[in-house]
Amino acid sequence: MTLGADDLVAIRRTADLYAVAVDRGDAELFVTQFTPDGVLLAPRGRFETRDALAGVPPMMKQLYERTFHAVLTQALNGDGDRAAGETYCIARHWSTDSSGQRTCFEMTIRYQDRFERRDGRWLIATRGLVVDATHSYHVDMPRTA
Repeated sequence: MTLGADDLVAIRRTADLYAVAVDRGDAELFVTQFTPDGVLLAPRGRFETRDALAGVPPMMKQLYERTFHAVLTQALNGDGDRAAGETYCIARHWSTDSSGQRTCFEMTIRYQDRFERRDGRWLIATRGLVVDATHSYHVDMPRTA
């Protein structure tokens, strides 16, 4: 059985909620996008199981004033209760530099994903972050955003 349209929409929803959780600093929403034994492989380390994963959104809030993850394209293959592929994303990380200027550290990234359907819900089993390019630049934005 190949992935149907409903599966693709549900998997994309999981990827979208992952991004929203990071941007909101919502650890509970973040961990519930993963299987209980889920793994995130990222430049800042390996986070395995929901206990470790819960530390990712607070870590991002500590490093940056705000983040903005735009999920773009997913290319997936799978059947039954398993799927694998890539999720493309532009991730923006805003902060203020030592001179008081607002800056953006932008990453063009791909997630190497493995999803599993558990109890009727598609979840991330493994997500490996691949950085294709980075760019830092000054930005104009309200401080209250």
